[in-house]
Amino acid sequence: MSTALQVTLILVLVAIAIGLIPLLNQLRRTAKALDAFLLSSQKDLAQIAEDVHAGRLRMDRLANSVQGSLNEFSTLAESAGEVGRSLKQVHARVHSIIEYASRNFGSIVGGLGTVLALYKCRSTPDKPEKEPQP
Repeated sequence: MSTALQVTLILVLVAIAIGLIPLLNQLRRTAKALDAFLLSSQKDLAQIAEDVHAGRLRMDRLANSVQGSLNEFSTLAESAGEVGRSLKQVHARVHSIIEYASRNFGSIVGGLGTVLALYKCRSTPDKPEKEPQP
C-alpha cells in the first residue's frame, strides 16, 4: 500500500473516531436519562397499580353493599306485595259481609215495617170519618 493511501485511511479513521466520541457520549447520556425515566416510571406505575387495586377493592365492597341493599329491598317489596294481597282479600271479605248485612238489615226493617203496618191496621177500629167543619 502506498503511504498516501495509508495516511488517508488513518485520517478517515481518526475523523470517524472523533465523530464517534460525541455520539457515544450522547448515547451514554441518553441511556442514563432513559434509566432514570424507567426508575421513576416504575415507581409511578407501582403507585398507579396500588391505586387501581384499592379502587377495585372499594368497588367490590360497594357492589356487595348494593347487592345486600337490593336483596333487602326485594324482601321488602315481596312483603309489601303480600300485605297488598292480604288487604285486597280483607277488603273483599268486609265488602261481602257489609253487603250481606245490609241485605239482611233491609229485610228485617222491611219485615218490621210490614208487622207494624199489620199491627196498626188491626189495632185501630174503623172510625167513621168526621165531616169537615166550615
